[in-house]
Amino acid sequence: MRAVVCSLLVIGAMNLAGCAATPNTFATKIKAQGEQHLDLSQQWEQGLKDVNNAKALLTSGQKLISEGKTEIFEGEKLITEARAEAQRQRNVFIAKAGSLSGAQSGIHATKLTEILEDIADLWEDADEKFVDGKELIEEGNTKVAEGESALQQGQTMLGNGRSRMQQAETKYQERTGQGLVEQMHIEEQSRNF
Repeated sequence: MRAVVCSLLVIGAMNLAGCAATPNTFATKIKAQGEQHLDLSQQWEQGLKDVNNAKALLTSGQKLISEGKTEIFEGEKLITEARAEAQRQRNVFIAKAGSLSGAQSGIHATKLTEILEDIADLWEDADEKFVDGKELIEEGNTKVAEGESALQQGQTMLGNGRSRMQQAETKYQERTGQGLVEQMHIEEQSRNF
């Protein structure tokens, strides 16, 4: 038990150390060079935030569309089942109602009436199932529309974020005369010696 607790503590400490490390991004590289490129760092970081938010929006949009399509399918299925059940109960009701005219006593008429009420209840249930199906389709269509809107917004945000990041990198290259990739390559070479 003691070994397990110690192992968990070591793993936890390693996770915290891993989380504390700053990612090696364009923004962290140019921040390390001083304040003269701080505006580009902030622009690039905002672009990265936009890209990350856009990805979340795209994921949410896809999920909404998927849920909406599922609800539409289920609603259409309910409507089909409701129509068939309503037609069946209608036919049974008509057939039983025809036998009501042949009732020989009040007790027999009461029993037939109770049967007709049960059939009418089932027919009513089918009608309610039809309404539920229509509502499910409407909800599904709303989710699909919301999902498509989220996808469109996400695509726009993704493009804007990437553009903002690219602009920051291009301005940096114009200011310094070299690209970050070249600079990172130079730094990597110097570490190898």
